[in-house]
Amino acid sequence: MQEKLLEIRDISKYYPGVTALKGVSFDIRRGSVHCIVGENGAGKSTLIKILTGAERRSEGTIRFNGREFNPHGTRDAMRSGMSVLFQELNVVNQLTVQDNLSLGKEKRKLGFFKRDPELIGNIYEVLRSLDPSISLTQMVEDLSVAQKQVIEIAKAIASDSNVIIMDEPTAAISDEEVNRLFQIIRKLKTRDVTVVYISHRLSEIFEIGDYVTVLRDGRMIDTKAIADFAGYCKDDAPSASSSMDAACDELIRMMLGKVVAERYIPSDVDRGAKVLELRSVSNGKLKDVSFALYKGEILGFYGLVGSGKTEIAKAIYGIDGREGEVLVGGKLAAIANPADAIGEGIAMVPEERRSEGLFTNLTIRENIPMMNLRTISKNGVFSRKRERLLARRYIEKVRIVARDEDQRVSELSGGNQQKVVLSKCLNAESDIILMDEPTRGIDVGAKEEIHNLIRELAKNGKSVIVFTSELPEVLNLCDRIILLYDGKIMRTLENGRNIDHGSVMRVVTGAGV
Repeated sequence: MQEKLLEIRDISKYYPGVTALKGVSFDIRRGSVHCIVGENGAGKSTLIKILTGAERRSEGTIRFNGREFNPHGTRDAMRSGMSVLFQELNVVNQLTVQDNLSLGKEKRKLGFFKRDPELIGNIYEVLRSLDPSISLTQMVEDLSVAQKQVIEIAKAIASDSNVIIMDEPTAAISDEEVNRLFQIIRKLKTRDVTVVYISHRLSEIFEIGDYVTVLRDGRMIDTKAIADFAGYCKDDAPSASSSMDAACDELIRMMLGKVVAERYIPSDVDRGAKVLELRSVSNGKLKDVSFALYKGEILGFYGLVGSGKTEIAKAIYGIDGREGEVLVGGKLAAIANPADAIGEGIAMVPEERRSEGLFTNLTIRENIPMMNLRTISKNGVFSRKRERLLARRYIEKVRIVARDEDQRVSELSGGNQQKVVLSKCLNAESDIILMDEPTRGIDVGAKEEIHNLIRELAKNGKSVIVFTSELPEVLNLCDRIILLYDGKIMRTLENGRNIDHGSVMRVVTGAGV
């Protein structure tokens, strides 16, 4: 058995009125991939912040490489050999790829900061192995979310670290890029580099992990070797799929105390009432996109990264320019910006919730009314009392886990931040809601809650479009599924009928073109 690299003993973290971690203890072995899973709010992020020096523990001890580990900040942790790849992008859009890769890697000589050519060369090699299509001279703002994530991965992997913590590293990258990442993780293991891997995609845990620690409500439920899960096998034998399902069920039961089994529930769609229609919409990415959305319908757009999902949402919402027509309620709509879209009764939950959907330095109560200030004012005068009552209503309605309505959004877990964005859209009183990757980076419990909220919206006569790169999500949730490839609509499927997953994948990967 591999030697212990990290020994975590009785770690607790207290905030005013909240216990984020309570008595967490487990070991991480050298050269392993150790996965950490749990619902949003289970304590994963707090534990990672403690390991990386971003937060100080309230109680407990950590030993790293056989020595007491008590970093005085993130730089101290990095110097000790602890590197981290955060879920939220940490790139500078106004710089080139090369400048981003070298940022913070400079050496000081004779009072000047200069790039370390050997270190930067190593980072470039990693980047080329991940995605050779990315040019060093490109501006980062011109890259896709997936390509920005690849830059972060390259910087983390190329650091000379004993431990690399990866927080949802595959949330915004394609299947091909995931496979490349997994290949690199396996290479890291051969060099005795340890990877702490956090993901809500349970299949990834069984694909790449050696051990998994489950957190629930700030406590450690168990740590198990992946090989010890009931019926688990990695082989391509006929029983592999059912064995994987059984292993996932066991892991979900550990995370939630129950098994979540979603299934498609048809909406009461009014096919006689078109609420939104696109006619021959095109731009630099989209190619002659035409479709209709009906009252009470949950419509899904499914495709891989780069298929055009986000571009369709942004074209409807007035973020991106377009040619073609958008009709709302049968009438031509002049939507040139998000304010126009909101005025037409359209709200949007964006893919990048932190940078595009929230004011993270403001509180929950300050965020929720932003798309409809009339709900907290009377005769043009804002009411703090109305603001508080509104926030409390949505905290209860969508089950936001927070100390109170005055908690800063930046302090919430990813799932609860997403619920704040959704609350903003609900408060806008829009009849059409666009949701771009609504459950990206969210645990299975919070995902079920958001899916149920979407179903409730449809039940109440709202119309929802879900843009997602997760096939199970559209199959469990959507009434119709539009398949995308390279900015084009390739096929439309009616849910509730037998859908061949293989043929779907052939369409969205271009193999069926």
